[in-house]
Amino acid sequence: MTKSGEIILIVSAVCLFSLFGVIQAEAEAPTQTQTQFHVEGKVYCDFCRALFENRLSKPMPDAKVRLQCRNQTDDTVTLTVEGQTDERGVYSLLVERDHEDEICEMILMKSSMDDCTEIPNEGHAKESARITITNNNGMSETTRHANPLFFLKKEASPECDEVFKELELLPEEINKS
Repeated sequence: MTKSGEIILIVSAVCLFSLFGVIQAEAEAPTQTQTQFHVEGKVYCDFCRALFENRLSKPMPDAKVRLQCRNQTDDTVTLTVEGQTDERGVYSLLVERDHEDEICEMILMKSSMDDCTEIPNEGHAKESARITITNNNGMSETTRHANPLFFLKKEASPECDEVFKELELLPEEINKS
């Protein structure tokens, strides 16, 4: 073999081994960085007691929330992380490790508004929002977004009638007036 042939062989081998190193590093990187998740969501006050967000709903700063995960089999609590909303009514919690085989929920804990403290528990309205915290669900992002949570105002604001009319949600008798 000629001198240039040996050089080409050596360079090819070095390139090949370098390629294997790059492939291995790329394969390991996602599992190392995706063991942490960020769970984000918002909390608001439902001024109309409508059980859904509308233009009169107000973000709730300083509300307390809890993320809780439970074992599906025996219902034991496997994770609890508490947090608080910022001035926009938004929370962001850091969660360690994958919780694929667990039931995880964001739970309302404490309102920051004296006249908006009732936790809904009727119909589809709940005090919690289920959330999936795993990499084994087709999502490459590590941020998980929970459905909005809300407290109910003790009495609906007078402006709510107008909101309901705009949304065509009042009974016919009220819409006629």
